[in-house]
Amino acid sequence: MKWINKIERSLYKYPIKPFFKYIIFAMGGVYLLDLFFPMAFLSARLSLVRDSVLAGEIWRLFTFLIVPISGRPFAVLLSLYFYYFIGTTLETKWGARRFLVYYALGAIGTIISAFITGYAPNTYLNLSLFFTFAIEFPHFQVMLFFLFPIKMSWLAAINAMFYLSSFIFMSWQHKIAILFSLANLFLFFGGDIINRIRQTIYQYKRRKAFKDQFK
Repeated sequence: MKWINKIERSLYKYPIKPFFKYIIFAMGGVYLLDLFFPMAFLSARLSLVRDSVLAGEIWRLFTFLIVPISGRPFAVLLSLYFYYFIGTTLETKWGARRFLVYYALGAIGTIISAFITGYAPNTYLNLSLFFTFAIEFPHFQVMLFFLFPIKMSWLAAINAMFYLSSFIFMSWQHKIAILFSLANLFLFFGGDIINRIRQTIYQYKRRKAFKDQFK
């Protein structure tokens, strides 16, 4: 964490302002252009493809950040709003500089994975924001299916179990994309996550030992 703090301090000489909302707005714009002009293949032209970058399309190293998810307009709108909320909330809590360091580390990890595998989406980079929000605001509640309130910590745990179980059967390309894209999460919170797991195991063993005394 010391080197992360050092990078953050080095940015204080630059007037960095909150930026994540512009990424979300750009995603929305790209989605609309894809929707109304599908033959332009805009998302494909912006995606992070190794061979295209090596052929001179350097912009892909940056534009992959604004490639939206595919899906029906309502689902995409909900997704964009959700990531807008968690991203801007993290920016407010951390400050724009620290958030920039976090986001940039995830982006660099995604780029590295693309050069290893040939292609990498921004899916897991955005997923790292979701897990980070759950760590910072574990008791924040969202309405699952607009009906059931659920804490972010539980929602993140469910997603983590899903990805861990799916990880076994994923291709090696997807495995590398996940590991590198979530590098920022591990660098920022790896120690905390390990300590929480240890604490959970310790508490479970204590409760089990206590119950065994009365058997």
